Amino acid sequence: MNRKLLYFTIMTTSFLCLPGRADEPRPGEAIPEPRFDRINYERPQDYLELPRSLGTPERIRALAASLKADSPARTLLAIGRWMNSNLACDNRAAYAWRDFDRVLDTKVYGGCADQALVFGALARACGIPTGWVKTMDADWIREFRSEGTCTSWRGHVFLEVYLDGRWQLLDASGMRLYGDYDPAMRILPGGRYAYDKGGDPKAMLLSTDWERWKRQTAGYFADFDLSQLPVGEGRPLGAGYVVANSPIWQAIDRRARALGHPSYSFNTDFKRCLAMARGGDLIITWVGDQPIIPEPYDAPYRALMDEMRAKRKTAPRGVIHKQLDDGTRVILVYGEKTEDVLEAVESLEFGSMP
Repeated sequence: MNRKLLYFTIMTTSFLCLPGRADEPRPGEAIPEPRFDRINYERPQDYLELPRSLGTPERIRALAASLKADSPARTLLAIGRWMNSNLACDNRAAYAWRDFDRVLDTKVYGGCADQALVFGALARACGIPTGWVKTMDADWIREFRSEGTCTSWRGHVFLEVYLDGRWQLLDASGMRLYGDYDPAMRILPGGRYAYDKGGDPKAMLLSTDWERWKRQTAGYFADFDLSQLPVGEGRPLGAGYVVANSPIWQAIDRRARALGHPSYSFNTDFKRCLAMARGGDLIITWVGDQPIIPEPYDAPYRALMDEMRAKRKTAPRGVIHKQLDDGTRVILVYGEKTEDVLEAVESLEFGSMP
């Protein structure tokens, strides 16, 4: 997730986002315990192996041979560039186990889990010792501990790579290498808590083993000590909250910044984000007949939606300003097509923002 000053965006490609309650494990089904001590950092050579669970070793090595560069850092860059050019992200593929072969056959990865699996497999085949690190977002842990359930599952998979005689942290999704890294660190970039590490993603349980991973993660954090977490992200003063999908949120962000207003965009985690927007400025976008805020979170805005539907009969696109009883100042931007909403955004004013 990018963070710059007071500009935030919640993305779904690298996050594990699906509403739901953790299921109870089925009788007799073994769920491995998350472990933080699986990696033997004194023996990096042990993390060059290509277990069959990653995919076909010969196929992994064949592709890796074309990507290996004259230095480990350039090799990592070549792997990332190849993946960005040849694979596409499809969130619908995020909830079933996908090894190297499956990702390459379909040219699709579902999120950070199988993306990190493929990246790590290629790095190993290029001679770079690699391990996998599972994390959960600190705000997810707080939500889960306080309510015993969650509105979405939010975390990230990092890699640990052995470069220049030391272990470093790699975010394959963001192509960012963290050299100032100690493997003992629990709090990782993005306010994420590391709770499991290993050299075999299949044995660890990544989120692509969806149901078992949920049960494992829920069990681990059921009694978690919240004092181990950093201070929360806080609430950006004066920010406008934006409910929008791509490319509309990018257009609103550009417009808001041009007018000197920070923005916080989201299209998931509605319970938490809408609560943060309460009493402030909230921009809701609506394309065609597709509501962007799902039930039951849309309850405070239903009257506004009815007003929008009535106006659409004579004005197929437009902007409606409304202040709710709780003080939230809402700007509803609507249109028949994405292009209509983008056009309305170009003239959008933020007069209600402080």
